[in-house]
Order: sequence, then C-alpha cells, then structure tokens
Amino acid sequence: MNRKSLIFMILVLLMGLVLGVGGTVGAQKFIFKTYGQSTLSGSQPKEVGVLLPIGDFTVNLQGGAYLKTTITVEVTDTKSEQRLKEEDAFLKDRVNTVLSNKSLADVQSLDGREKLREELIKQLNEVGDNKITDVLFLSLVYQ
Repeated sequence: MNRKSLIFMILVLLMGLVLGVGGTVGAQKFIFKTYGQSTLSGSQPKEVGVLLPIGDFTVNLQGGAYLKTTITVEVTDTKSEQRLKEEDAFLKDRVNTVLSNKSLADVQSLDGREKLREELIKQLNEVGDNKITDVLFLSLVYQ
C-alpha cells in the first residue's frame, strides 16, 4: 500500500465513525426522544418529599459489632415535617431500638439494608402517622 491510500483509508474510517456516532445520538435525541430520559419505565420522575434529618446513630449490633449511620427521612409535606420535628426523641428511640436488634450480617448485604429500610419506615410511621415515605442512609459504617 502506498502512503496516499493508507491516509485515505484512515480518513474514511474516521468519517464513518463520526457519522455513526453522530447518527446514533441524533436519532436518539430527535427521532426516538430518549436521549436524557428513560422510556423503559414510561413514568415521570418521582417527586421528592421534604427531607428531615434524624441524626447520627452509633449502636452496638448483636454479636459484638457496631454500626454508625446518619439517617434522613422523607416526609410527605412541610406540615408533617414540623410535627415530626416535635417528636424527634421518639423517632430517635425507634431508630436505636431497630438498629440495636440487628446483627452485622443484617446490615452488610444490600438485601439486608433494604429490609432494614422497610422495617425503619414501618416503625417510624407508627410515630409519624404514616407520613414517612422513605428512609435514607447518608452514611453507613460497620465493624
């Protein structure tokens, strides 16, 4: 192969690559309207409620390990947030009770943390009159 044909082939390959990527992005953006949004779920993004920090918790787990976590809860509205701020001590007591009854194995796995999240939502809603929609673990350290 001579030098001119090698340069020509490289330019053709680069142009094909640019056209391929550009065509794909353009088709997704203008034809399929999926660029930047998910069409698999077909639903609108979830609206986030009011976030209420509960605090930092350090507890001894069953079996001798310990857990340190920071928890924030999502509540339905600002009226509920104000009510739950007044009952902060009761919420913290429920969190401490639930966490201290867990073992290290309960908090290490993703499944275990999801079960813990569901249990916390259930227990906290007993205090919060079903105004808590989610529990967020901002940090989770165990040893």
